[in-house]
Amino acid sequence: MRSKISSFIMIPSFLSVIIFMLYVFFISYNHISYLVHPITIFFFIIITVLLCILESINNLIFRIQLRFLSEKERKKIFEENEGNYFYRLYRFIFYDYKKINHDEVKKIDHGFDGIIELDNQLPIWWVHLFYLTIAFSAIYFFSYLLIDYSNPYKEYDIAYKNQLKNIEIFEKNTPQVTIENARFKENLINSGKVLFEENCATCHQSDGSGNIGPNLTDDYWINAKNKDLFKNIFYLIWNGSDNNPTMRAFGQSGEIKGNDIEKISSYVYFINQKSNKPLISKAPQGIRRSEWGKI
Repeated sequence: MRSKISSFIMIPSFLSVIIFMLYVFFISYNHISYLVHPITIFFFIIITVLLCILESINNLIFRIQLRFLSEKERKKIFEENEGNYFYRLYRFIFYDYKKINHDEVKKIDHGFDGIIELDNQLPIWWVHLFYLTIAFSAIYFFSYLLIDYSNPYKEYDIAYKNQLKNIEIFEKNTPQVTIENARFKENLINSGKVLFEENCATCHQSDGSGNIGPNLTDDYWINAKNKDLFKNIFYLIWNGSDNNPTMRAFGQSGEIKGNDIEKISSYVYFINQKSNKPLISKAPQGIRRSEWGKI
């Protein structure tokens, strides 16, 4: 007959497993808020009452079983159950090895190497940890098979949808930049470079030296729609080019938002104004504009 585990350990342990199972279920369908729903809380109360009843029945069965044991066996059980759970846990972990009577411990003979091994009782913390790993692995395994929890494809889909919602909320709360309030900002150059490489590098090269599109690092411009160079760049990205239909209106079509156009314009303005130009670049196109006014 095994030692009795205290009720204040068993009941919270079972409750923890049940809460974890519900957490797995709710998070799989993105309804984690249901964990604090009044119905869920009422369910926890019912489960706690049932666990208390089962624990009372278990205590009653334990006492009845003690009556059928011999005096020596009862004494051994009482010694094992002496003190509270944490005291017994401490005793199992830090028990003095010299106090163990090895004559009473079963010995295991390997039979081939002359080594005799003591068959000591496993520490209670080790046994409970082992049971916990079994419970966790079972929940995790069936959750993966039956619901969306721990499914990486479903997790990615949920994360992607949440990201789109956050972007939508951000765009609603953050007004987009227009040509009237657009300004060159040094802190936008790096992010503008990333956007430029994603949207513009095919036609203009990543360094702006030009490919099928014109070189953006020289002083020659096909389109000069604004007196200010930065705003001229912003204008072209927003409205496109009248002379070249390949340079479409990214801003008007909504393909690129105003805030991102400001970032790209900051990068293009930066590479146009810096002194170190690309070693290899496309031949000049358009009219030379060495001076731009400021508005």
